[in-house]
Amino acid sequence: MSLDRQEKALREFKQIMTDLVHLLRTSTRVELAYMCWVNHARQQFVWETNSTNLPNVMFQDRVAFSQHFLDEHKDITEIKQLKIGEDVPKGKLAHYFDFVHAKNMLLIPFINKGETVAITVLETENEINLRAINDQIHSYNNALVNVLDTYLEIVDLHEQQKEWEEYEQSLKALDYRLHRVDLLSKMLEEMQLFLPNGGACLICPGMESWNLVLSSKFSKNPPLLGLQLEEKSVAYDAVEKGEPVFSMHFNNNPKLISSKEKRTEGASYAIPILIHDRRQAVVLTYDSDPLTYKESTKHKLSNLARIASLSIQSVVKKTGMAEELLTQNFGAFMSEVWEKSLENELHKVRKGTDKHTWFGLISPDELSSLRTQFRLEELQKIQQDFVSFLNPSLHGIPGYVGYNSDYVYTFIIQSDNENAVAEWMDKIKGRLENGLRLSFGGTLKVSFKAGFTKLTPDFSNAYQVLTKAKQALSEVVKNEELELYEAS
Repeated sequence: MSLDRQEKALREFKQIMTDLVHLLRTSTRVELAYMCWVNHARQQFVWETNSTNLPNVMFQDRVAFSQHFLDEHKDITEIKQLKIGEDVPKGKLAHYFDFVHAKNMLLIPFINKGETVAITVLETENEINLRAINDQIHSYNNALVNVLDTYLEIVDLHEQQKEWEEYEQSLKALDYRLHRVDLLSKMLEEMQLFLPNGGACLICPGMESWNLVLSSKFSKNPPLLGLQLEEKSVAYDAVEKGEPVFSMHFNNNPKLISSKEKRTEGASYAIPILIHDRRQAVVLTYDSDPLTYKESTKHKLSNLARIASLSIQSVVKKTGMAEELLTQNFGAFMSEVWEKSLENELHKVRKGTDKHTWFGLISPDELSSLRTQFRLEELQKIQQDFVSFLNPSLHGIPGYVGYNSDYVYTFIIQSDNENAVAEWMDKIKGRLENGLRLSFGGTLKVSFKAGFTKLTPDFSNAYQVLTKAKQALSEVVKNEELELYEAS
């Protein structure tokens, strides 16, 4: 339904209401009839229409409950007769601006779903014989029910059509020409539109584990970046089954991704991303209100994931496809992933968050001697060992490692603990006391240096964060005594 047709339906509804109230007044032979809605949410009476032949009557558009005589009658469920001057003081009849004609009043409630949603009032100078006008009131109420139901049905149909029109726009937003990271990020943002009390995030393989690498920009209470996927979680089930998994969460169970999560509540829907029949990622959607997940909503979320998967598949050849879709070299996540993640996290930092997020660069010390000891093939395997070993989640810290350049890797760590980066470096140093065990045999004596910065509202984009991290790494490399340096 177009907007013009909806407005036309509203105009016609109001005209019918006006006609009904007028017909009720004339058929019952009273001097004044008016009808108002009882808005419990805003604590107001909202005037719909009135009919009268009196010259001194005027109504406000809306009046607070506490300022109107109908306040004590707003919950009536049966017709009520009142005497003006006895049951209702004349001074409270503010719609008269000269003198009050009426002596008798009849209140007619309109009940919808067990609640009084409107009251029609008849006022007259003569005695009201309720039995004599019972048929007119009965017909009026029936007509009121029918016209309201018809109008609500029209509005509901319009809203449903609008809902699917918005969904079509979401599908169109998934342009296959976008880079795969931009496409998946756009998918998360479109999914977010259907999750008013939750969010959407992406979990991918890399660093020899599956970790959360990206959350939608407007997600509410997202799991920590870098959380490692664990068995018996909703996301794990979706990866194992290769099909969407819906879960309700009772008593903080099951977990979305990891046992290290905070409270898990509401409901979730995990959808695997399949590229050439290979499970390359899983999208985790969640909402604190389980009623969000109507069948139509689940259909939309699944279809968005499917369209994104097919769009990526259309430009990625099966024969040349890498083992992992979003890693660049040595199992480290590509720069597009961590840059997009930084942009989204900066947006959340500006809005206010209780989580701490750090970004930095880490590199092995004494790199020149390392290059002279091994062949090129071995050096490449060593870099893969470095990335896997540096994986923060391997050391119990939420985070992940990205690729910047050979032997220089980015890292994002997110935690409630203000000392998370220092603890990560301490654990790395402790586990390297006896050297790093290499995948092709033997051990390597190695140490790492890292420079990092904390995300704050002062950063306007990811490039500024990267520049600050590079300055920090440069500072720590120049100083032989330092292993870790934070640029503020």
